[in-house]
Amino acid sequence: MNKIYIFFITIFLFKTAFSKNIWIGEWVALDKWQSEFSIIVHKDGNAISNYGDGDEGKWSLVDGNLEIRWESGKSDYFFNGVMGYQRISRFRENSYTSGLKKLPN
Repeated sequence: MNKIYIFFITIFLFKTAFSKNIWIGEWVALDKWQSEFSIIVHKDGNAISNYGDGDEGKWSLVDGNLEIRWESGKSDYFFNGVMGYQRISRFRENSYTSGLKKLPN
């Protein structure tokens, strides 16, 4: 019984560490008008964007996906979907989905 428990804990920890690392780095995102901008996800839990006048935020993992809460009140949710990496952007009652591309480190 203990071996099975240790096995599942090991898998969980590995999966958590791996899913966190895939999100770290610079991403090219599109707004709802298809204009490109960048979002940089730092290891320390911070994120910055050059969209508009720029924005700063804090990120966290949600079910292996990335959620960024921006100081402006917006939020972004990154996930790996059927069509590759995607982003759901929310602000007040509005939301849209767009593609994402990670830049090489």
